[in-house]
This record gives sequence, structure tokens and C-alpha cells, in this order.
Amino acid sequence: MIIRVTGKDQIDRVRVVTGARLSLLDTTGTLTQKYQARLVSGKATAELITPYDTENLAPLVYPGAEQHIRSASPVSYPTDKFLIPIRILFEKLTPLLGSKFSCTGSDQERLRGAELHRRVCQQIGYTNYQDDGRFPDIRHQLLEVKLQTSPTIDLGLVCPNSQNILDVPEIQGRQIRHCDVRYAVFCGQSDGGQIMLTHLYVTTGEAFISRFPQFQGKVLNKKRQLRLPADFFGR
Repeated sequence: MIIRVTGKDQIDRVRVVTGARLSLLDTTGTLTQKYQARLVSGKATAELITPYDTENLAPLVYPGAEQHIRSASPVSYPTDKFLIPIRILFEKLTPLLGSKFSCTGSDQERLRGAELHRRVCQQIGYTNYQDDGRFPDIRHQLLEVKLQTSPTIDLGLVCPNSQNILDVPEIQGRQIRHCDVRYAVFCGQSDGGQIMLTHLYVTTGEAFISRFPQFQGKVLNKKRQLRLPADFFGR
């Protein structure tokens, strides 16, 4: 049973088809794969899971960095003296809790993610908002931003605690790894028209899995995604 939902969260079409019929829509045979973890809430609404950056990144962070980033681009490569310590990032992002923004529209997941990203940039101190779709979201701060309205955290193709090299230039001779990236995980509740930020968790990639259990089983979850033709539901 395939159900179509409008931008106003109303069901307007339902179609029942066989698996054989759906299989005809798979024209690539490509499997989408990603790591996933489970969001486990704690007692606090704002939680700094680790107050220190990784041993590799710690010598590169600078407590006064926020004073110099106003004119910088959020998606530029991180550089020495411009990386804000994870503890200060947490302090800057905590005031976002309780704020609300619109979540209506057929592409609401993308739009609300972009709106949160914009607000995070503003809270950190950037005067402009940019998003090029690459990892991590705010590359200039090695910060990945996630908005959770469900307990499943999608982590992409690389596990947060991976020691694989991140595709950014070296900083003072240090190569940045995936586990050095900082994560800001926001939880939100939707009333159908607006979403309110209720919880915040900030951590390094290195400590991520110790707080949010990784899905086991095959570990790397794979699925087949199909694009429905425009006339699938008829008129």
C-alpha cells in the first residue's frame, strides 16, 4: 500500500500494488547504505556529552575564535585560530532550545533542516548562511548539525567514531579525522505547523557511539529507494 501525503499532512491518494509491479520501477539496482544510531534521551534538556575536543583537535581550538569568524564562510575549510572549543559551541547553541519554526510544505524535512542550519550559523556568530550539502554541515567549525523528530539517527556512510581521514586540508601539520568532527543533535516536536526544539546533545564523533548506541545486526544498513513516476497515483 503506497500512501501519498500532502504538504498539510493529509492523505489524498492511496494505491495498492504488488511487489512485482514496484520492482519494475527499480531502474538502477542501487542500494542506499548508511550507518544508524538510536537516540536515547537523558534527564537534561541540554547535554554536553564530552566537554573536551579530541586529543588530535584540542591543540587547534581557540577560546577567542568566535570574535574573528563574523566575515568567514561557514562552509570554508577550518583553519588555525578559527575553531571554537566544543564547550563554547555548546554554550552558544543551548539558547536555541524552546525556539520554533515552520515545518509545513511537501519538502518540509529539507526546509526545516535548512532553517535550523541557518539559526546555528547565526548563534555561532557568522553574518551569512551557506550550505553546500557537504559533510560536515558547518565545515569551518567541523560541526555537523542534526534535527531529530524520531529516535533513529541517520549517520551517513561513515561511522562518527571512524579514524578515517576527513577530506579537509591539514591544520598545523595535523590531519583531521572523522572522529574529530563535532555533532550538535537537536530534538524537535512538531504540532503539524511548527516544530519546537526541545533537547540538544553536543559531542565529538569519537564519543558519539558511546552515548547513542549504534544499530547492530548488519551494522551498515542498506535499502533500495524507488522514484515514483508523476502519474503513479493517477489524477
